[in-house]
Amino acid sequence: MKMSHYSGKQTDPKRNISYGSTDQELFIPFTYDPMRKYPVRVEMIGITYPDKNYFIERKHGDYFVLEYVVSGKGYVETEEGRFDVEEDGVYLLQPGKPHCYGADKHEPYEKIWINFFSDVFTDVLAAYGISGTVVFPNAGCRKLFERLLAIAERSDRNDDIYLDVSGVLFEIMLCLARNTATKRTASTVANLVRETLDACIYRKVSIDKISEQLNISKSQITREFHRAYGVAPYQYILDKKIQVAKRLLVSSGMRITQISALLSFSDTYYFSNLFKQKTGMSPLKYRTLHRKNDEASSPPQAERLSQGEEKE
Repeated sequence: MKMSHYSGKQTDPKRNISYGSTDQELFIPFTYDPMRKYPVRVEMIGITYPDKNYFIERKHGDYFVLEYVVSGKGYVETEEGRFDVEEDGVYLLQPGKPHCYGADKHEPYEKIWINFFSDVFTDVLAAYGISGTVVFPNAGCRKLFERLLAIAERSDRNDDIYLDVSGVLFEIMLCLARNTATKRTASTVANLVRETLDACIYRKVSIDKISEQLNISKSQITREFHRAYGVAPYQYILDKKIQVAKRLLVSSGMRITQISALLSFSDTYYFSNLFKQKTGMSPLKYRTLHRKNDEASSPPQAERLSQGEEKE
C-alpha cells in the first residue's frame, strides 16, 4: 500500500487540533468495519521527515500516539511538563489529555509513528508500570517501528493487519517496560534528585545545592537525571512550577505577583516571561481564557442547584 501526503489541511470543526507544516509527512490511513469491536484499531501509521516547521497540538487526545525518533531532535508538551526527545527516543501520548509535539528548529527530527485506539493497552501500560511515562530515551526499538511500516504497506484495512500490529505493539511496550525497569534500578541518583526537586516546588533550588546535599557531582546528577527522565533537572523543576502556576491562575484569586512569590521566582517579570515561553500566553491571558472556558462549560445555575450545589 502506497503512503500518501496530506492533500491539504482540513478545517477541524471541533477546533481540537492545530498544526504546522505537514509537507514532509507520509502516512497510511486505515479503514475498518464499524460493526466490529477491535482490541486494537489503527487510525494511521506514518513517517515524518525533517521539517523545522512541523508540530501537532491537540486539546484532547482521542487515541494513543506512539512515535519513534529516528534522528534529530524534537519536543513533547503534556500536563506533566515539557520534554526533549532525540534519536532513539520514543514518546507515548495517551488518549483523554491535551498534548503538543513538534520538531526542533535547528535539528528537526525524522520519526516513525502510529496512532491507534485500544482499551487493552490502557491496562497493559498500567500493569507494566509505564502508564505515567511520556518519554523513553534510548529505547532501542527502531526495528519494531520499521515492522509497523512494513505491515502498513501490506494493507490499509484494519481487519487484515490488527493482529500483526497488536503483536508488534506488545513487543514495543515490553521493550519500553524492560528498559524503564532497568534504568529505574540503576538510577538511584535520578530518583533521589527527583524527590529533592519535587519537595522544592515552593522554594528556590539550584543544582549546586543538590550536588552538595547529596555529595554527587553536578555532571553526574545532570547525566543520570536526563537519562532517566528525558529532561534536565532545572528544566524539570521549572515545568513543575509552571504547572502549579496554571492551577493557581484558574482556581485561586491570587494575584500574579503573589503566585510568582509563592513559587519562589526571582521576580514577577521573569515569571511572566517564562510562563509565556512555556504556554504561549501571558499569565493574565491564560487566567482570562481558561476561566471563560470553565464558565462556558459549566451548567446553568438552575441545573447546578438541582444537582445539590448551594447558591452563593
